[in-house]
Amino acid sequence: MTELNEIALNNLKLLNNLNHNLKECQLVIEGNKLSKSTDENYDKIVNLRELEYPIYYTFNQILNSIRYSNLYKIEGYSTKDLLYLMDNAIDSIVDMLENTEEDPNYDNFTDIIDNIDEKYIILRDRYESCSIWRITETFNDYLDSICDGLRECNRYLYVSNSISAEEEFNDAIDGHHGVEEEVNKETGEINPNLIYDTDNEDDSENKKDN
Repeated sequence: MTELNEIALNNLKLLNNLNHNLKECQLVIEGNKLSKSTDENYDKIVNLRELEYPIYYTFNQILNSIRYSNLYKIEGYSTKDLLYLMDNAIDSIVDMLENTEEDPNYDNFTDIIDNIDEKYIILRDRYESCSIWRITETFNDYLDSICDGLRECNRYLYVSNSISAEEEFNDAIDGHHGVEEEVNKETGEINPNLIYDTDNEDDSENKKDN
């Protein structure tokens, strides 16, 4: 995720909880960044002209990232999630504008929001009607779930103390093919080919004696 997307996403989440009364929002504006002051004595009142750039930047950055980026998620947020956040943010801004009609920059700011809303509607309609876009996003979501499920299954399907590939290879070279070697009780030999059958030996000795 780029820093530009991160700033826009943080701004968008803040706008979702925007107070309808701009005078009580306690907003702090630093270039394209929006934040909320935690100082109880903070009394700066932000005007619409100051809000124009960070809001314009926020929506256009998210809209362009969704439209032109190969990423189907931005910081874990899918296209569906981002459309939901933008919809709520636009509603919050519109509600806030109802209390700022006396602001000298009201008309210009309203034009900006109208333009953003138009772009949002186009993108939303395209998302809802473009089957390939939605199929790709759905496939990626399911693929993530499938991979997580396979990793979880791996914990139960595979035994940690099983014979390694290197051990199997060495056994194959030795001609054992993974067969566990036994120790001959009489000779102490480990080679399984040297294990004697004591019953056969006794039968052979009896035949000789006869």
